[in-house]
Amino acid sequence: MNTCNLLEYFASGADYMIKNFMALFVSWPFVVFMMFICLRKHIVAILVKIRKELRVKDNKVNLGAEQQDLNKEISSNLYEIPATTSDKSLKKRKKEYELPEIAQSGLRDYTLEIEAKLKKDLAASPYKKMDLIIRDSASYRLSTEFERIYRIIFGSQMRLLRHLDMVKTQTVSEVDKFFKQEKRKMPDAEIQLEPWKRFLISQGVMSYKDGEYAITSKGRAFITYVALFNYEDRLW
Repeated sequence: MNTCNLLEYFASGADYMIKNFMALFVSWPFVVFMMFICLRKHIVAILVKIRKELRVKDNKVNLGAEQQDLNKEISSNLYEIPATTSDKSLKKRKKEYELPEIAQSGLRDYTLEIEAKLKKDLAASPYKKMDLIIRDSASYRLSTEFERIYRIIFGSQMRLLRHLDMVKTQTVSEVDKFFKQEKRKMPDAEIQLEPWKRFLISQGVMSYKDGEYAITSKGRAFITYVALFNYEDRLW
């Protein structure tokens, strides 16, 4: 085979390959594949969003652990808002996190006064604003919770908490004996042993494990709170 024939052979082969490649490039499977490669990130994002937003008759479909954590994710996003109003991302997300209107009632004006004072204090503080808001919220939640418990707790239950704070743990028989001693002070009180103990456990101030009762960190904080404000023991 001379040189001319070789050149003609290679030229015809190259022409055949080029025609086949061109046919491949314009075929619809190849075009769809390339579009998927280019847009795969956007497609995945859309599918994830559809999965989260999926509802059946206004009730979210259970799609596993991701769906179960959706409410936590929504709540946690509230704390991701930038603390400074000058931040561009805050302005973009403002509508998404607008606070609900306060009802027209006697509470509205004073609520706005508190908000104005808080904003002023935050503007003047050198500390991180979100940390201050969280600390302020925690303090108010603590006081609100402890005031509610103090309003309905018995004096005998408060004395049991103080006793547990000193001795650390008590067996079932020891707590039952403590109850009987307290009951002698007001024999006409219509309170029974089990509801008396169950109340402390349900409020999270006392725990029961392995046959022993103990005061919790919440219970210890509660009796400290009561002592700090010099609250007297309630009846019985």
